[in-house]
Amino acid sequence: MADPGERSLIEGGIPARPPSLISGGIPDERRPRGFAALLLLVVRLACGAGALVLAVRLLRGHADLAAAAPDWGLPAPGPVLWVGGGLLVLCGLALVLGIAARLAGLVALAACLVAVATAGRVDGGLALWGPAALAVGCLLVVWRGGGGAQLLNRIDP
Repeated sequence: MADPGERSLIEGGIPARPPSLISGGIPDERRPRGFAALLLLVVRLACGAGALVLAVRLLRGHADLAAAAPDWGLPAPGPVLWVGGGLLVLCGLALVLGIAARLAGLVALAACLVAVATAGRVDGGLALWGPAALAVGCLLVVWRGGGGAQLLNRIDP
């Protein structure tokens, strides 16, 4: 039964609005605080820097990677490497700045899994464990959020 002090819609009362992501974000009890927020911030920044390093490696060594890509099983190595590098640049910048960290982490996670499944499978070494380590960090960002010091903390906690 409702509280006697509350008025229903029929009596002219206005119900309280539920929390909105745009107007105030998620309730404070669900947002990471203290050490957890700091740890997520460090992971997000490390993932952003790692994505940018991987993107620079893809874009600067494009000719060498495109020559090796038929061994990996990529259908059109030239355009795939350009698109992958561009996506990693965008995701790396978004992760470092804290703009839609979960979405950027998800796209970077997908790019890293493709890198592990193609180049890492054939070449091994850095081509295997570099994107795999970055994928683990991106998975943590997707799961728990980007931590503190984000530009769009209200939209994407």
